[in-house]
Amino acid sequence: MTIRLRLTIYWATVLAAILLVAAVAAIQLFERQQFSALDAALLEEAENTADQIQRGGTASAAGILKRLTLETDIGPGRRARIVTAHSEYGNFGDVHTIPPSFDPALPTHPGIVGNRAFRFAVVPMLYNGEIAYLQSGVQAGLVEESVSGLRNLLLLMLPIVLMLCVGGGYLLAGRALRPIESLHAELEAIGPTNLSSRLTVPPVADEVGRLTAEINSLLERLERASATERRFASDAAHELRTPLSVLRTGLEVALARDRTPDENRAALGAAHREALSLCRIADELLMLSRLNGEVMVDRQRLNLRALLSEIAATVGPLAQSREIKLTVDAPEDVFVNGNTGHLRRLIINLLDNALKFTPAGGSIDVGLKSDTNRAILRVADTGEGIHPAELPHIFDRFFRGAGSPGEGSGLGLSLCREIARAHGGEIAASNLPSGGTAFVVTLALYHEDPNRATAPLR
Repeated sequence: MTIRLRLTIYWATVLAAILLVAAVAAIQLFERQQFSALDAALLEEAENTADQIQRGGTASAAGILKRLTLETDIGPGRRARIVTAHSEYGNFGDVHTIPPSFDPALPTHPGIVGNRAFRFAVVPMLYNGEIAYLQSGVQAGLVEESVSGLRNLLLLMLPIVLMLCVGGGYLLAGRALRPIESLHAELEAIGPTNLSSRLTVPPVADEVGRLTAEINSLLERLERASATERRFASDAAHELRTPLSVLRTGLEVALARDRTPDENRAALGAAHREALSLCRIADELLMLSRLNGEVMVDRQRLNLRALLSEIAATVGPLAQSREIKLTVDAPEDVFVNGNTGHLRRLIINLLDNALKFTPAGGSIDVGLKSDTNRAILRVADTGEGIHPAELPHIFDRFFRGAGSPGEGSGLGLSLCREIARAHGGEIAASNLPSGGTAFVVTLALYHEDPNRATAPLR
């Protein structure tokens, strides 16, 4: 069922209920007003008649009551009588109109004879020295006819009004949904090869306009992601082609003629180095592709201070051999919900990067602290720093700056960024005024989950 049809059905249902309630209320209000007007006229006439009888005496009562029952200006079927506590006097008028018993406290009351409705007015008076009541009634046929006429008119008009309104609602729904149909047609025309296309934003900033803007924003993100993936595939192919070509050329040269054992050993060593380079690139590419899923699945409460101390103890001898001073400042335990292998990879990559660019006699300072919601890891070196033009691109995949050493795939810092983001954090780099570069990693702190058992400390 289309949205247009559903909207029309909803509109028809709500409108039918509103019209029905309005019709019932209108009929009841009209009926009440008509009977109120009849009661007021009947009561006024009865009061005047009672006053005349009291002034003329009992001898004139019969004549006055007869004249009253002959008047038909307020309706047919007139009936009038005087009732005391002991008897009834002057019961005149339509014999089919039977006056009902009444409550003296009520000035007017209804009565029913057969299927006809009547209205009676009751006025207290003095008759023969005792308290009596003049009861004057009239058939309410005119009022009933008016109410019945209004009811029939509404029964005739309501279906017509409902059909016209539903038809108009169906047309308006189609007009309101026309921009959605245009969006649908434009979206169908956009395929994987033309993600640069954008939807036409309507001039009115309504819900459809905001939806169109959000879809265009989504298309822009998809275009960037697609371009990034294509560039990544191209860069990966380029990075893999060079060591594969070197490996293939070396093997072909080695197989072209007989060689001495030393020459064979040298060729195998070169082939081994290229194979290691290929394995390293493949491993980093595989980690980039699986990173988010693995981190989300395999995480635990992790003491980042203990992990940093463990890595520093491993890297320390390498720094000493290069005459580089490695300092670690981690005064307190900092717990994160993290993947041990990936966070170890992040810290080692940052330290390895610092060792590459820090000359002998320099220093590497590693700091760890926390604030309200974040763990903050800082790795600063005293190298030459990063060229300002290269600084925005150092986290791009396969990016290697002009001063980078020949080894490396250009994926290390990209891995660091993806690992940090997978742990609810971010990584940033900046040049220090005194020289060198500082990398700052922020990670989300561990928060206890009451529905989960605490993982062992690391």
